[in-house]
Amino acid sequence: MGHRSTVDLSTENRTLGSLSSKLIGLGAVLAVGGLVGTLALGTLEGAFDWSGSDAAVTPHEEATPGSDHAESEGEHHEVIHGFVTEWSIWHPYLVSVCFFLTLTLGALFFVLVHHVTNASWSTVVRRIAEGVSRNVVLMALLLVPILFPGPMEHLYKWFQPDPGDEIIAIKASYLDYDWFLLRLGCYFLIWTILAWGYHRSSVAQDQDGDINRTSRMCSVSPLGILLFALSITFAAYDLLMSLDAHWFSTIFGVYIFGGSVLSFHALLALIVIWLQSNGRLTRAISDEHMQDIGKMMFGFTIFWAYIAFSQYMLYWYANIPEETIWFLRRQGIWMWGFWGWMLIVGRFFVPFLFLMSRHIKRKRLTLTIGALWMLAMQWADMYYLVMPQISDGQEFPFKMVDVTIVVFMAGVYIIGLALSLRGHSLIAERDPRMPESLAFENA
Repeated sequence: MGHRSTVDLSTENRTLGSLSSKLIGLGAVLAVGGLVGTLALGTLEGAFDWSGSDAAVTPHEEATPGSDHAESEGEHHEVIHGFVTEWSIWHPYLVSVCFFLTLTLGALFFVLVHHVTNASWSTVVRRIAEGVSRNVVLMALLLVPILFPGPMEHLYKWFQPDPGDEIIAIKASYLDYDWFLLRLGCYFLIWTILAWGYHRSSVAQDQDGDINRTSRMCSVSPLGILLFALSITFAAYDLLMSLDAHWFSTIFGVYIFGGSVLSFHALLALIVIWLQSNGRLTRAISDEHMQDIGKMMFGFTIFWAYIAFSQYMLYWYANIPEETIWFLRRQGIWMWGFWGWMLIVGRFFVPFLFLMSRHIKRKRLTLTIGALWMLAMQWADMYYLVMPQISDGQEFPFKMVDVTIVVFMAGVYIIGLALSLRGHSLIAERDPRMPESLAFENA
């Protein structure tokens, strides 16, 4: 690793300033437009027609004992699903919440691993990651609407399982509504304490220059990493894996973690590029730092692919019906098969080849294209995890509200980011590792 001449921060524009109002204005436009679009298009698409179907009531539950319909069902022995088969607007809402939550958790991991490894190169971009991680409170608020009994009933079969569902009955002590809410509360409490605590200490160091703050943050980080690992794993189980209460995967939490870190680095690249295009941190963050951000995107592209392949390969090799059915459902019709191949090609092969060159990672235009692509693939991945449960994978339930809800949440997320980044420096000015970070060069 080489060193370049240290940047004089006194001549650097390192606050959000007037860009804060621009970000809030953009966020407001997106949020209002997304909300109006969701209401208008959702009405046209029947998204709010709750009388059309009841996710918690299945045909065999409606049958009257002794009726011809009941006898017919007894003869054919209707399959008991561990998932809700009817579409509801809460499905695309969950996709969007999980998409933005993974970005936020990826930022929190970035902050934690920065301190665990005592890294220097990332010091100059750490404050941005801290700002993104503080949106965890916003994500908790956006998740609240799902947690009421009505939406839960439309999303999770275990909330009101079919009579005779022995698999859910075995898991009933864990898949319990009150216990579910308590666990989610614990996850968000852990994330909020870590995100806001690190940010507050970092900003305070700008004022007092106390290097002991850095030592304390580094010493707490190993415990933070442990709590983060446990909480993101169980949150992945609760919010996403339990959508099919019959299916299970011990590697699922790692899969979500890989996507979170990958997508955050894509978001980080976009934020830095946007700030520099508006005259902020134009010299503090150099091509060297952008190359390292690109390296992290490249590295976690490989990590995500490794985890995804490991999960699929082991289930394919064992060929146990209760495990393979989750994948077979995502191969039932050509559109879901296409979606799966799109993730394989679009989330691994394309970025792997695209980001391999250092020149791609050092140029703002090409890195922007790569980052936008990776964020789109992250959303596609969340969609692939949630939506094939509907109609047992025999339909592709895409609606325009899938897009408008994302636009709405993007607007809200941008507003939250602007509020987190304004009022203080965009870099950790008095971190003792800052001089080394400013002088950083790749080997």
